[in-house]
Amino acid sequence: MLNKRVKIYISIIIALGLSFIIYSILNIPINRIVDIILFVFFAALAESMPIYVTKELAVSVAFAIDLMAILIFGPYQGALIASLGMTFRFPKYPDGRRVHIFNLPYYKVLFNASQLALSVGIGGLAYEYTGGIPATYIYPRYLLSAVLAAIVYYLLNTFIVAILLSLLLNKSFKYILTKDFKWMIPNFLFLAFLGIIMSEAFIRIGYISFILLFIPLLMIRYMFKLYMDSKQSYYDTINVLVKALDAKDKYTAGHSKNVEKIAALLCREFGLSESQTEMVRIAALLHDIGKIGVKEEVLNKPGKLTDEELSIIKEHPQKGYEILRDVPALKEASLWVKYHHEWYDGSGYPDGIKGDEIPLEAQILSLADVFDALVSDRPYRKAFSQEEAYKIILEHERTQFSPKIINAFKKAFEKNREEFKHDI
Repeated sequence: MLNKRVKIYISIIIALGLSFIIYSILNIPINRIVDIILFVFFAALAESMPIYVTKELAVSVAFAIDLMAILIFGPYQGALIASLGMTFRFPKYPDGRRVHIFNLPYYKVLFNASQLALSVGIGGLAYEYTGGIPATYIYPRYLLSAVLAAIVYYLLNTFIVAILLSLLLNKSFKYILTKDFKWMIPNFLFLAFLGIIMSEAFIRIGYISFILLFIPLLMIRYMFKLYMDSKQSYYDTINVLVKALDAKDKYTAGHSKNVEKIAALLCREFGLSESQTEMVRIAALLHDIGKIGVKEEVLNKPGKLTDEELSIIKEHPQKGYEILRDVPALKEASLWVKYHHEWYDGSGYPDGIKGDEIPLEAQILSLADVFDALVSDRPYRKAFSQEEAYKIILEHERTQFSPKIINAFKKAFEKNREEFKHDI
């Protein structure tokens, strides 16, 4: 059920967007109707072929088509083409469902069309107000105007959707931008460049440019989809290993997922790149994989472990390293797994390294691992509260944890307290 703030926000965007669309319809030049219909078809086709990066997020080549509509038809017809393309799309979701205008809630259809009309339309106005003339050669005179139009379109589209997600999920606007949209910038840069090239080609040689450029665009999409499919298979394999470990150790079921979540928050505080963060997340999921060789009666023993049993448990970082080190993509991450029980003062295991000898990524895994262990039930004790766990972590500064990792933890905890909850 949508809350009041979300309903008000959606209503405002729909009212503004529909006004823009209606004005655009009333000002369609009769001699451009066929061209507009054809571009709506191409826009709908592009919107219907998204590539899902996650179950919720997808990228498509529609941005390039919408930018073409701006540069060729101007702000009003461009907004109409983009909004109708969005309205008549028919993409297939990851679960196999095909969605279209007749099986989506009306407010979603109206919001999607309206926010796109506003983003594209205002982007088109920026193009004209900075000197750009639609359907005129772009290079070199109007190139900067075209780039500005692309930036305005992208930023407005991003902000409108990010505000909605912020209201729906009750997360800060900044959190949504950095978590869900930061990774899209390279995609925007490529599609903006492509949209400008395609516009220039269309203005010079007409619809034959679609044959010359749209087909290669589909090939690029196909190759990217193959890459994403192979990446998904990679993650599926990792998740199978994690589930196997969860099934073996009932007390730590869900632990790896929680460590992944906390580790990602700490990576953000250190300003690590998306690729670095992704590798830390993978290492977090696999940090206890060495326990897969430990007997269940030891893992699930309700009482205190004997010295021999404790020694067996302490072998898991080294075993995890040995399991992962021969996988080329995980060679670096295998070291982080090996060192995630090392202490800042050198009293950890397996190698007893200390200080900056411990890789930052291993320190991130270590703190995330300890915090989630503290706030979850174990065979020998009940879970600590979040506040108790927070104090215990701080008490171990300069012994178990470095000052820099403690500082990052404080900031991440204050900003994202809910994310630190233990989820089973």
